[in-house]
Amino acid sequence: MDKTYRSDATVCVAKDCDSTVDNHRLHLGYTTCLECSEEEKYVSHTVYPHKTGGYVQSVSKSQHNDLKRLDRRRAGSERKAKGIFADKSWDRWLESYYAPKSEKVKRTPRPITNIFIPYRQAFQKVIDEFDNGGYSSACELTQSLYSEDRISLIHKSKIMNELASLQMMSTKQRKLLKRL
Repeated sequence: MDKTYRSDATVCVAKDCDSTVDNHRLHLGYTTCLECSEEEKYVSHTVYPHKTGGYVQSVSKSQHNDLKRLDRRRAGSERKAKGIFADKSWDRWLESYYAPKSEKVKRTPRPITNIFIPYRQAFQKVIDEFDNGGYSSACELTQSLYSEDRISLIHKSKIMNELASLQMMSTKQRKLLKRL
């Protein structure tokens, strides 16, 4: 059988080529040499059906390009990077690390001027404002005392809670509360 192949077609069938065809190609049924062949070269594509245990599938070059486009685990990605690789922040950090550091300006701390008034005194001011100007002016006074660092945030919240409870009371209840 080998003798028939050798005697039949040992020369490439292509018109421009006179080279001999390898016996292995003849045995597979090909009558053209590798240079004249119009078959696409097969390439490998790795398939991962699960996290591990991938297998290799041989496909044509055009199929491989389509599969590579669709596959999220492919090598040689054309997708845009995320994180420190995309914006090259690692390079910027490294440059700033190796760059000579400028001298820091020493800041002098401001003297502490926030001497808080006692809670009872602040509360009495706010209640007097509530009686004279109403709920909204008492809230504004409380906010201004806090903004000027006259009362702390905790005292402000306590006063605001008391104002809200006073606002919810009826006039009779407020009068009764003043007598006590």
